[in-house]
Amino acid sequence: MEQIGRYQITGELGRGAMGVVYRALDPTIGRTVAIKTIRLADASSDQERQFLRERLFREARSAGILSHPGIVTIYDIQEEDGVCYVFMEYVDGPTLEKLMAADEPLDKRRVLNILTQVGAALDYAHGKGIVHRDIKPGNIMLASSGAVKITDFGIARFTSQQATSTGLLLGTPSYMAPEQIADRALDGRADQFALAVMTYQLLTGERPFTGNTLPSLMFKIVNEDPIPPGRINPTLGTAADIVIRKALSKEAGNRYPNCAAFTRALGNACEARPDWMPMRQGMIASLETVAERVVVPASALDTIAEPSARRSPSLLRKYRTPLAFLAGFGVIAVILFAVMRPSPPVEPVPVAAAPAPPSLPPADDGVKPSAMGPPAAAPVEPPAEVKEARPPMTKSPEPADVPARVVTSPPGAKVIFDGQPRLMCTTPCEMTLSSGRHTLATILDGYRSQQRIFRLPEERELVIPLERAFGTLLVRSTPPGAAIFIDGVERRERTPAQFTLPVGRHKLVIAKEGFKKDEQDIEIKDGVVANIDMTWPR
Repeated sequence: MEQIGRYQITGELGRGAMGVVYRALDPTIGRTVAIKTIRLADASSDQERQFLRERLFREARSAGILSHPGIVTIYDIQEEDGVCYVFMEYVDGPTLEKLMAADEPLDKRRVLNILTQVGAALDYAHGKGIVHRDIKPGNIMLASSGAVKITDFGIARFTSQQATSTGLLLGTPSYMAPEQIADRALDGRADQFALAVMTYQLLTGERPFTGNTLPSLMFKIVNEDPIPPGRINPTLGTAADIVIRKALSKEAGNRYPNCAAFTRALGNACEARPDWMPMRQGMIASLETVAERVVVPASALDTIAEPSARRSPSLLRKYRTPLAFLAGFGVIAVILFAVMRPSPPVEPVPVAAAPAPPSLPPADDGVKPSAMGPPAAAPVEPPAEVKEARPPMTKSPEPADVPARVVTSPPGAKVIFDGQPRLMCTTPCEMTLSSGRHTLATILDGYRSQQRIFRLPEERELVIPLERAFGTLLVRSTPPGAAIFIDGVERRERTPAQFTLPVGRHKLVIAKEGFKKDEQDIEIKDGVVANIDMTWPR
């Protein structure tokens, strides 16, 4: 295709289940635009086609009233030969989905900036009475200027409505709010839920809700709470967990009043942890696992290690250099001062308040106990003979080795622990690991890889139900109504039709009386829609 109306086609930007998106030039004013095509011919009847056409025009015109720097502008809409053309603003940059698939996570400042801009644009649209209904990374565009723009306002509702009516494509509702799945009345808080799902994915590299089938995914969204993001990304604090949990509330009334309030609360929660960092997709498998073994007095470790510090090895690393811990009870201060240097080793010097071992005379080091804090002067070195006889510093016990048993359903899956191929077994199996935090990943042909974080010795037995890996096959033909054979079996559906198939290679045959039979091998990938469009010459 070289031209649509007066617009000269200069390239193809992408393809979807409903049509193609082109880059084009408006020669009248020299402006580059994007043109989205939507096929109305896939409707099952003339009455349905007319209904869908009227709905699309109405929705697109409603979205056309939106004038905001964070929303892609719709210029015009036309229909010709059963195809609708939506002319919209061209954005010279990738989608957020493409950036999230990169090898490195986005900069944390950029993450907060993107979410803030999206939240502001959504609140503007909600103020105009328009709900997007399909907020996801693929509908967020990032211009080269740094501007963040939401696309498909108005069209999102139409395409989902058309897909449901024609039975072609339901889409993946990973970002849908519970009230949207239940087909209840929606307001801007449904978009806020989707924004929170996208936030969770940006911060952890994982989606909060996943499922092997559409019903199982919908059930989890409506009934189950996701894993707190702080358990996946240990750099996040509990404040971030609370903020995201509120925005993902099952009831819309329990969420934030608007998207700006959510992104503002999220920014404050993240800034409370200066060392927080977002994670890239799939990064969970490469996280550090067993906590580092740090040699410090056991009593001092119990005193200083807050719950978050015990969970995060990075916090313990700070104490390789000299340690000083102060704990007070009442008006009596107990000072624990331990100095650890590579060379020469120096034993800790007790303060006067600490009793000397019974077998030794008390050391007169000239230090007086103080209720106001540590002594101003450095402690005097004790006599050599006392120092040599003093017991060595207490060391924390080495983590014990613990057997971890893994059972999968079905069995026979390979399990890799901590990303190390040498730590691999086939289920049901047992692996002896050090106490602490570990990860595992399962691999079994035809099933989705499962990833888990677990701690030993608390979690010694792991039972993991595996999910079958499926993809979607979308078959169309011109003219429609062709028979479909998959792996030698004729299906009852006729083109256009959609199928859910196991991952792998399949044999596809499309046949229609009066036309040459089309045979081809197709490969189905997990979670991917394979589009087959057969056009016979007239």
